Amino acid sequence: MFIFQRSRATFRHRTRIPVGLALFALNGAGAALAGEAPTPCASDPTFSQQDFVLGHWAVYTAGKKTAEVRLEKALNGCAIRETWTPVDAKPGNGLGLFTYSRLLKKWGYFWVADTAQTTAFMGDAQGKNKMLYVTEAPLANGGKRLRHWTLALQPDGTVQELSVGTNDGSTWTTEYELMWHKLSD
Repeated sequence: MFIFQRSRATFRHRTRIPVGLALFALNGAGAALAGEAPTPCASDPTFSQQDFVLGHWAVYTAGKKTAEVRLEKALNGCAIRETWTPVDAKPGNGLGLFTYSRLLKKWGYFWVADTAQTTAFMGDAQGKNKMLYVTEAPLANGGKRLRHWTLALQPDGTVQELSVGTNDGSTWTTEYELMWHKLSD
């Protein structure tokens, strides 16, 4: 009994500040202090910066269809849910989640696939209809690989998905380039 009470008291003491910060973050910048409700995501234009990717898309690599991807608003416009399906029932099915953090003033993206691949990115809008996400991955030699991943609406209505990376900060190589063609909204 003593251990439980002590643990609970320690837990209560250690979580006061983070819980307060979490409530502040959830309520938006200053809204918690002012007693105001945060602007709903669906009414905040920042949460619409990536709407150009919404819909059902056929994905092509070097002119060959390799997958389909569906992106749709979720959680009252606070997130975009991605469902990735390779053609011919190949491995590589995945789920992604995009959202904007009012606290960090950045977009975030988390990806998980049936091949056990996961990654997380932070990003920003690069003007209208272009998003740039960045992540770092550890290398076997102890270094890090910096990766830039972009989604950009093209003049013909397709979306270019481009991933480039560098191990040394100066030599960038293309990891892959995909073109998305709209199937439906």
